[in-house]
Amino acid sequence: MASLRGASAFVTGGGSGIGRAICVDLAKHGCHVTVADVSDAGARATADLAGPNATPVHCDVASSASQEAAFADHIRRNGGLDIAVLNAGISERGDLLSAQDDSWRPTLDIDLGAVLDGIRLASQAMAPAGGRREGRQGVLITVASAGGFFSMPFSPVYAAAKAGVVHATRSVAKPLLERNIRICALCPEFVDTPLVAEARAQSGPQSPFYRATAGALLTADKVAEAAHVLITDPNRVGQCLVVRMTGEWMEAVPPSQTLQYIPRPATSTSPIVPAWREWATQGLAGGRTTRTVMIRRLSNDFRAATRLETRPVPAPGPGQVLLRTVYAGINASDINYTSGKYHASTAAAEAQLPFPSGFEAVSVVAEVGPGVKHPRPGQAVATMVSGSFSDYTLVPARACLDVPGPSPEYVALLTSGLTASIGLQECGRLRKGETVLITAAAGGAGQFAVQLAKLAGCHVIATVGSEDKARLIRSLGADRAVNYRTEDLKAVLRTEYPRGVDVVWESVGGEWFGTCLNALAQKGRLIVIGAMSQYKGPDGWKPMPHLGLPEKVLNKSTTVTGFLLLHYTHEFRRHLALLISLYSAGKLKIILDSPEHVGIEAVPAAVDRLQSGQSSGKVYVRISEDPLPPVGAKL
Repeated sequence: MASLRGASAFVTGGGSGIGRAICVDLAKHGCHVTVADVSDAGARATADLAGPNATPVHCDVASSASQEAAFADHIRRNGGLDIAVLNAGISERGDLLSAQDDSWRPTLDIDLGAVLDGIRLASQAMAPAGGRREGRQGVLITVASAGGFFSMPFSPVYAAAKAGVVHATRSVAKPLLERNIRICALCPEFVDTPLVAEARAQSGPQSPFYRATAGALLTADKVAEAAHVLITDPNRVGQCLVVRMTGEWMEAVPPSQTLQYIPRPATSTSPIVPAWREWATQGLAGGRTTRTVMIRRLSNDFRAATRLETRPVPAPGPGQVLLRTVYAGINASDINYTSGKYHASTAAAEAQLPFPSGFEAVSVVAEVGPGVKHPRPGQAVATMVSGSFSDYTLVPARACLDVPGPSPEYVALLTSGLTASIGLQECGRLRKGETVLITAAAGGAGQFAVQLAKLAGCHVIATVGSEDKARLIRSLGADRAVNYRTEDLKAVLRTEYPRGVDVVWESVGGEWFGTCLNALAQKGRLIVIGAMSQYKGPDGWKPMPHLGLPEKVLNKSTTVTGFLLLHYTHEFRRHLALLISLYSAGKLKIILDSPEHVGIEAVPAAVDRLQSGQSSGKVYVRISEDPLPPVGAKL
């Protein structure tokens, strides 16, 4: 509607504030305006300001009959309706959370219910009998609020009503357009109006609402200016225009463009299998003992530090469960654990000798203590506690994580999968289209970091140590595989990625850290998850000097963040469920190293395998030489 001259407009809540400013603007541009308001004095005052083109009409939008009568009056005087602005509203009434009655309900009835009534009446007036409107296109403007998009803890019912107006506007936009009627929503932040002044007076100076509106407010004229654009621009259909207190405009895009699909957590609880329960308790038949790989002295030489010992197995106490280990995972940090690096000090580690090794496993519940309702004997569970290199472990029931079954794939999703999932989310903050560098990409955690970065829509560079690993990592989605034995990583990054990379997943350490730091783009993020190249030195893991680090970080506004999985235990269950869901849906591959290591005596060999750099995917050990029976088997 390029020209407003000769058009007729109906404006609810026209007696003050935003409604008054819109009425005056429409009348100034040649519109015949009906100023509808519950306050007769306010409607007359607006009509006086707007001039001879404006007519005041009594309209209480809380009453459907009153609003219908006001529309009918407008049509009798003007012969039809071209523009409707549904602006009438009230502020928050009552306190939703503490109210003992429905004192809060008028806010919902007027700010949402009356607007829906207005949409119905206006559309019927513009296109009688539901047919297509002829001639000039009809325009319907709902006045919502920025509170329809942003949370308003101090006005939850008001925010809910305005959000309803926004979604109603979007929902009817297409069917109304088929009738030659455009609808848009005007969504201002706080405006200097009697409505806001009333709410400030009711809430008091100490209230969050009072403080939120203490700055410079929007003027009603600025909002009327935005309304004029929505009314006159024929290309704006279903648009929800947010007007910020700064005067800036924002378009609120439909949810389909702002929401991201995330995997729905699969049912990950293991079934209770009688054959598994029998298998789990059979190992105790010859006496309640367990073989455990104990750390006897501190060393990064796993074989020298550990000894396989037989220890008694106590019955589970209140809140405890006894688990028979099926699979245990091997991690690069196993030798940090044997050298005492995860204790407060070397002295603290030595004081605790001997202590058990290994810290992730998938097991079957053998027995439960008093008061334990979940898990149950015969169920498979995962754990991330010290002592997984054991036939049996006694753990708190609350430490058990649900998995669908006793599979080595679920061991891979523990330390390795969770490190990738939580680390990339919490520290990487990946955004679609970014470039991500994953070091040691064919390892236990690296394989998941590559895939999760691709699922986030990123371009992935992956470093590996052989052509076989390069092929593997490309099959997982890596866009560029760099074999550091045949290619110079520095040269690749300098020539192929001159802008730099946005995120680095760094697990190698040593000189690689410097290379990765120098490769960061402006505002890039480097996540340190380990330093594998430094773990096996003759004196163990020693710090590396990185001169100029503060200056490099400052010059590009980059971030270097350390990530230690144990600091994020509160995220384990949620992320594990998501990883299992992705795996179950076929969106995440799990690569297991081969050959399989069998028997608790094979743990040192498995640790050597990982530290050799020859492994691909997750290294694990099947702790029991007795295979787990299939579901339905009888022992």
